[in-house]
Amino acid sequence: MKIFLARHGQSRWQVQRDDSDWDSPLTDLGQRQAKLLATWLSTHARLDNGSRLEIGCVRTSPLRRAQETAVPLQQALECPLNTDAYLREADFLVSEHLPFSESPYQAMPIYEPSNVYAAFKQQAQAALYGLVEDAEKSGQPVLGIAHGGLISTVLRLATGSDAVSFWLYNTSLNLIEWKRGRWHLVHLNLWDHLPPAWRTF
Repeated sequence: MKIFLARHGQSRWQVQRDDSDWDSPLTDLGQRQAKLLATWLSTHARLDNGSRLEIGCVRTSPLRRAQETAVPLQQALECPLNTDAYLREADFLVSEHLPFSESPYQAMPIYEPSNVYAAFKQQAQAALYGLVEDAEKSGQPVLGIAHGGLISTVLRLATGSDAVSFWLYNTSLNLIEWKRGRWHLVHLNLWDHLPPAWRTF
């Protein structure tokens, strides 16, 4: 079972940092990033020696930047597109709620997640379960269009640790695969569809 997770294209908020515009649209560059991702996915690009990109259905966050990223994908792939509220971004800075250590030589301290992060982890788990359900029903890989904080939290759930962070680029693809009774992190930040100058975070 393969679950792809893609971060939305560059948003206006990323450029202007206007805290009053939490549900901001994509920039012109973000629109171009989304279109390139859609084209790349629709050509069934080769991932490695044994597999190609195949997507059976798409779920997307209800936030505008994710919806605008999903539109060209749905058109190019001609597959079902569902909006899932569980894929929406946290309304707080997730990194401020993660454990940290003063030195890489020190073990992480005993950590109890804050109430808000614990609730967000439950939301991320529900988002992952929705994607798993889609994959089971379709028998094909599925794609979730979401946000840096949400995708990173799903990856932390899959790896079983809150003590790791992920730096995710706009429209990068990330792949987790369920096999042999556990999650495998197969790809992180696939960005082959983007020229270097268009790789933003």
